[in-house]
Amino acid sequence: MISIFRKIRLSMFKKNKVSSYILYALGEILLVMIGILLALQVNNWNERRKLKANIDSTLKTISYDLATDTIFANGIIKFYEENQKNSQRILNREITLDNYKECPECISLVTIYQPFNVQSKGFERLKSITNQETTQKDSLITEISQFYSIFIPLIDKSNIRMENEIMDNFNDLEEHSWFVDLSQGKFSEEMIIYFTESEDYRKRVAAHNILAAGNHLNMTKQYKLNAVEILKRIKARLPDPE
Repeated sequence: MISIFRKIRLSMFKKNKVSSYILYALGEILLVMIGILLALQVNNWNERRKLKANIDSTLKTISYDLATDTIFANGIIKFYEENQKNSQRILNREITLDNYKECPECISLVTIYQPFNVQSKGFERLKSITNQETTQKDSLITEISQFYSIFIPLIDKSNIRMENEIMDNFNDLEEHSWFVDLSQGKFSEEMIIYFTESEDYRKRVAAHNILAAGNHLNMTKQYKLNAVEILKRIKARLPDPE
C-alpha cells in the first residue's frame, strides 16, 4: 500500500501537478489522522472493556467476601446475644450458690470472646483499580469503598479492645487460689461464691457487657445489615451466569 502511494506522488511530481499533489497530500494526512483516531477509539474501547471485566470480577470477589462475613456475623450475633442474657442474670443476682449449674457459661462471660475478622480480599482488589475517573462515577463502587473504609477500622479496634479486656480479666483471675481448679473444670465453694456473689465479678461482667453487647454486638449487626444491602446491589449489577 505504501509503495502505491509513493508511485502516485512520483507521478504527480513528474507531471508538475502541484495543486493535485497538495490535495492528495492533504487527503493522505486526513486518512492517517482518521486511522490514528480509529486506533485510539479501539484502544479506549478495549481499555473500558478490560476495566469493566476487572470491576465485575472484583465485585464477584466482594460478594463472596460479604456472603462469608454474614455467615460469621450470624454466629457472632448469636453468641453475644446469649452472652448478654447470661450477663443480665449475673447483674440481677439471679445466679446463686444453689442454681449456678443452670448457667455453666456464666463463669466464663468475661474471659471468652469472638473476634470478627472481615474478609477484605475483594476490597483490596478494588483499591488497586487505578482508573479513578471512571470508578468515582460508579455509585456502587463508591458505596462499597465507603462501607469498608468505615467498618474495617472500627471492627479492628473493637477486636483489639475485646481481646485486651479478656486478657486483663484472665490475668486477674489467675491470681486467685482457685484458678487451678477453674482450669481443670473443678468447682470449689470459694470459686462459686466469687462468680455468684462477689461485686468484683459483677463489675467485670458489667464492663464486659458494655463492650460486648453495647459495642461489638451492635457493630456486627450494623455490618451485616449494610453487607446484605450491598450484596443485593451487586447481584442486581452483575449478569446472571450462563
